[in-house]
Amino acid sequence: MAGAKVFTDLVIWQRARQWSKRIFRLIKQEPFRRDRRLVVQINDSSESAMSNIAGGFGRGTQGEFITFLGYAIGSMNETQSHLCAAYDREYLGRDEFGELFQEGTEIRKQTVHFISS
Repeated sequence: MAGAKVFTDLVIWQRARQWSKRIFRLIKQEPFRRDRRLVVQINDSSESAMSNIAGGFGRGTQGEFITFLGYAIGSMNETQSHLCAAYDREYLGRDEFGELFQEGTEIRKQTVHFISS
């Protein structure tokens, strides 16, 4: 855990939080906000990514932490899938979609690197 005393010290958690926050701001805008099912799904999955990092940190063993980081990666993938749906439904422009999708990819890479270290 590289000197982290609390989960909020983890850069992967900080980045996942910012990503989730950015997505939350986006889903409050029209016409996205009218797609209530997709709004709930993307909000839940993006928040789950950061929550699983936090939850795993407090589990007590390295093995459990790694398991929860795997769950976080799954939530990142799910969020990216929801971003694809939002783009296909024209709730996101190409650039915004690309930036959000790429940020999820970067957080996932950083999480995998963290697991490997």
